[in-house]
Amino acid sequence: MKNKIPLYHKVYDYLLKKIEKEFNPGDLLPTQSEIAKETETSLITVKRAIKELEAMGYVESKAGKGTTVKKPQIVDSHVGVSSWTDSIIGQGKVPSTAWTKIEKRAPSHKVSAALGLKARQKTIYVERLRLIDSRPICLMYNEMPMHLVPGFNEEIKLEESIYTYLEENYGLIGVSADEEVYAREATAYEINILKLKSPIVLVIERTSYLQDDTPYEASCIIAAADSYVYRSRQINKTVDTEILRNLLTE
Repeated sequence: MKNKIPLYHKVYDYLLKKIEKEFNPGDLLPTQSEIAKETETSLITVKRAIKELEAMGYVESKAGKGTTVKKPQIVDSHVGVSSWTDSIIGQGKVPSTAWTKIEKRAPSHKVSAALGLKARQKTIYVERLRLIDSRPICLMYNEMPMHLVPGFNEEIKLEESIYTYLEENYGLIGVSADEEVYAREATAYEINILKLKSPIVLVIERTSYLQDDTPYEASCIIAAADSYVYRSRQINKTVDTEILRNLLTE
């Protein structure tokens, strides 16, 4: 017997489609009573659906003021060691890269420890400004031990997914990852490059591992905390993290 879809999920989907097609940020949704009448459901079901929409960052409810549509959110969702590019394409959006910087460097102590490097071992460092539909979304940093990626240099025309490139050219396939997600104040550089309106950024740091548990890549994504949601479900190393907007804001 197939599991029935909860009624509030149907109301959630109904409202989400209306939000995407008929409403702009700042618009008020119909009252809960009106929604209940439109969907032929109870107020309890409508309240549950709106609570889910609010948790996902699509709306904001305030007592006495109703439910307001918020600006569109970027939801970066991963299962295992999957790429940002695949995540964004999966949402029907068009990812691209404004610019790429590639260089050999002596890694920071934090990156060196994460990748298990010995003294004087260097990394290949990649910095990119990622776009969605030509809009700046996040700064992305990747570092790989240089001995694992011979020939990787600034002349390479990197494809959108660095994980695809590493797999196709070096046979490096990530199977698990450790992640740390936190919010902090944006730097002047980040505010300028990402055209931030909020002074708070979301930081997602990841260390990716091969099948034999060897760390092969350290990455960092920096995005606006008020418009970026990150979800990750790892296969071997359990990480289940959802960071919503407006962290550390008052």
